[in-house]
Amino acid sequence: MLLASGTVDKDAVYLRTNAVLRAHHRTMMASLSKLILSSHACVHNPTDNISRMLSDSNDLLLATRNFVSTSESIPVPVQHIEPQLQKQRRSSTAINNMNVWTETSTGYKSKYTLDADLAESVEAYGNNMQESIDGMINSIVTYKQQLQASSKQTTIALDSPRSSLSALLFSQFRNFSNQTGQFLDIFDEIDFTEFQSPELIELGELRQKLYRGIGDLFCKLQVLTDESVPLNGTAEVSEQDGMETKKTIQDICDYNGSPVHSPTKLDKTDNSNATGLLLESLPGLTDATSSSARPSSTGALASTSSPVVTSGTSVSPTSVQDNISTSLQRKPSTSPEYPRQSSAKLKKFFGDDVPEQISHTPPSEEERPWYLQYDYKPNEIVFNMEGSVKGGTLMALVVRLTLHDYLDMNFINTFLLTYRSFCSSMELLKLLEKRYTGTPPEGLTEQELEIWRNKKLKLIRLRVFNVLKNWLEQYYNEDDHMILDELLEFTTTTIRSTLRFSAEQLERLIKKRKEATGDGLKKMVLTLPTAPPVPILPRNRKKFRLMDIDALELARQMTIMDFKLYSSIRPVECLNKAWSKDAAEDQAHVAVNIRASIEYCNQVTSWVSDAILSQSEVKKRVTLIKHWVQIAERCRQLNNFNTCMAILSAFDNSAVGRLKRTWEMVGARTNQVLSQIRRLMGANRNFTEYRAIIHSINPPCIPFLGIYLQDLTFIEDGNADYLKTSKDMINFAKRAKTAEVIREIQQYQSTYYQLTPVDEIQAFIQTNLQSTRDEEQLYNESLKLEPREREDEKITRLLQESGFL
Repeated sequence: MLLASGTVDKDAVYLRTNAVLRAHHRTMMASLSKLILSSHACVHNPTDNISRMLSDSNDLLLATRNFVSTSESIPVPVQHIEPQLQKQRRSSTAINNMNVWTETSTGYKSKYTLDADLAESVEAYGNNMQESIDGMINSIVTYKQQLQASSKQTTIALDSPRSSLSALLFSQFRNFSNQTGQFLDIFDEIDFTEFQSPELIELGELRQKLYRGIGDLFCKLQVLTDESVPLNGTAEVSEQDGMETKKTIQDICDYNGSPVHSPTKLDKTDNSNATGLLLESLPGLTDATSSSARPSSTGALASTSSPVVTSGTSVSPTSVQDNISTSLQRKPSTSPEYPRQSSAKLKKFFGDDVPEQISHTPPSEEERPWYLQYDYKPNEIVFNMEGSVKGGTLMALVVRLTLHDYLDMNFINTFLLTYRSFCSSMELLKLLEKRYTGTPPEGLTEQELEIWRNKKLKLIRLRVFNVLKNWLEQYYNEDDHMILDELLEFTTTTIRSTLRFSAEQLERLIKKRKEATGDGLKKMVLTLPTAPPVPILPRNRKKFRLMDIDALELARQMTIMDFKLYSSIRPVECLNKAWSKDAAEDQAHVAVNIRASIEYCNQVTSWVSDAILSQSEVKKRVTLIKHWVQIAERCRQLNNFNTCMAILSAFDNSAVGRLKRTWEMVGARTNQVLSQIRRLMGANRNFTEYRAIIHSINPPCIPFLGIYLQDLTFIEDGNADYLKTSKDMINFAKRAKTAEVIREIQQYQSTYYQLTPVDEIQAFIQTNLQSTRDEEQLYNESLKLEPREREDEKITRLLQESGFL
C-alpha cells in the first residue's frame, strides 16, 4: 500500500503537505512497531501476551483504515505494483536491494560513494557499537556480582528490585540503538551501482540478521528488568544475545572490504589520503560515540550516561555507577576476540598502496600525550562529587561541549537548553567557529601533528558540527535568525572545505530555518492510536447558555485550548524569570506563551466567579457551583490539572468563598468531589500529593504550570549566576537544575490530545473569557448578594429560615 501510494518515506510530498494524513501515517507505523514487539513477546510467553498482540493488531487495522480513507479523500494517486518473491537474485538485484530507494523509482540518489574514507568510518561505527554492547554486558555482570557480594552479608537475594539496573540499561540501549540506526542508514545511502559481487546478497542478509538480533536483545533486556523474573538464567541469555549481536556487527564490518570493485569506479589516486581514522565522510559519527565513563582532566569521574526521564522524574543511575564505575571504563577498540584488521581489508579492497593506518585505540588518561589534552586549564572548570560540571568559564564550557574523546549528552542538552541565560547566540557561534578552526600546538613533530589532526581536530570538528545540527533542529528560537547568515557563510566556506557531507546537511537546515515561519522544523509528537470521542453537542448549536453545555464536553474544549498554549511554551521562556519581566517597547516579549497561559488561567478563574455571582437566587448559584465542580472533575480525569486548578481557585477566592449561605446548600456529594480535588491540588508540603500523581500518569497531560514557575523562581533566586570563587566561573549547576524543570515541562508537550474541536463551544468560551469583571467588581457583587452580618444577625436569619421565628 505504501509503495503503491509513494508514502513509505515520512518526508513524502503528500505527508509533508497534509497534517491529517501525516498523523495517520505516524500512528500506523507506531502501531506496526508495537505489533512486532508484542508478537516477539508472544513467542516467549503466549499466555500473557496473546491479548496484547490481538489488541495491537486491531490498533493497526484501525490506523490503516484511517490512513486509507484520508488518502482517498485527498486523493493520493496509486500506481499498479506487482511484488514478486525471487529465490535467486542476480547481482544487480542485490545492488538495488542495498539501495532501498533507486534513482529510477523515486528520483532519490545515493548520498555516499564507497571509498577509503567511508570504509574507515563504517569500521569506526562498528567499534563504537561493540563497545556499547560491552558496556551493557558489564553492567549486568557487575550488578550480579554486587548482589552476590551483598547476599553473603545480608538477606538480599538475586531477584531483589532492579530499578537502578533498569535505568542504566535503558540509557545504554538507547545510545546503542541510535548508533545502530546510523550504522545501517549508511548502507542505504551508499552507491553500489558499480560493484558487481554476489557477496552483496550476503551483506543484506547480515543486515537483516542484525535487525533481528537487536529486537531479540531488546526483548531480553526488557525481561531482565522485570523484578518478578529471577535474575539467574535471564542475565546469561541477555549476555549471549549481546555477544551474538557483536559478532554480527563484526561480520558486517568485515564484508565492508570484500566486494570486488570496478576499476573504472575507483582510482587508487583518489584514496591516497586514507590514513588514520577518516571520519569526515559520516557527519553523524559523533552521536554514535560511546558515552562510557572516563575520568575528566581534573580527576573527577564523568557521568556514565544521560539521565533517564521516566514519568516526569529524572532518574540518574549513580547508585549503580558509584560501585561499578571501574567496570564501565571504555574498552579498547581492539579486542582479542574480534581483532580489527581495517588496514589489511583496505589493502585487499583498494590495492597495496593504502598506507598503514594509525591505531585509534583510545589511550588511558596516563598514556594520553600532552598535545591531546583538553583545551582548558584545571582551574577553569569545576566538577561536583558525582562528576557533573558544577561551573566553568564560558570557553571551558564550550570546550567541554565539543571534547574529542568524551561525549556527555546530558551536558550538551543542558547547555543548549540554558546557554541563553549566560551568553548570546552570536557569542556561542563565534566560540564554536574558533573551536572548529583550532590550530595545533607549537613544537609538534610531523608524526605528532598527524596524530593530533586525526585523533583530536577531526573529532572536535565532528562534535562542533553535531552541536550546530542539534542547535538548529531542536534548540533554535526565532531570535536566533541573526546568526543564520553568519552560520551559512561559515558552513559554505570552512566546513564545506573540511566536512563536505556535514556542510550539505547544515546548509539544508539553515535554508529550512530561513524559509520557516513560527516554530520552523518539524516537531516530534506522539499521537495515540485511538479515534477521538464523538463531541457532545448542545441541542441548539447557534444559541446556547453555559448550562446547556455538557460538563465533559466543556472540559474537553477547554483542554484543547489550554494544551495549545501549554505546548507552545519554549525553553527560553523559562530562563531568568522572563515571564515576570516587561519587554522592551520595540521587541516582542520573550515569555509570550507562558504569559498567555497565565492569562488564560486568570480568565478562567474570573469567568467561574462571574458566572456564579451573576445569579441573584441562591438555588441558581448552587446549581452553577455544582456544574463547575463537575467540569473541574472532568478536567482532572482528562489530566488537565492546569484548568482544574484555575476552576478551583475561583471557589477559594474571596468573592465566592465568602458566600456561606450558598455553600451551606451545596450537597454532600459535590462537597466530597471538591474536597478530593482540593486534597490533590493542595499546597501541603510543596504539592507532594500532586507531584506524585503527575509523575505516575500517562500523557496526554497538562500539568499545573504554576508549580513549574514556582520551582524556576526558587532556583533563580536561590542560586547565584556565577560561582563565589570567580566572577568568570558560570554556575552551571544552577542551569542543570533549571534544565530539569524545563525537561519536565517538555515531556508533556509532545503527546497531543485526541479530541475534536467544536468551534461554536470554543467561541463561546473565548467570549466569556474576555468579558469578565475584575476582582473588585466581583467582590462588591458578592457583598450585595450576601451582605456581611454579625453573629446575632446570623442566628436570627437561621431561625427565620428554619421556621422558629
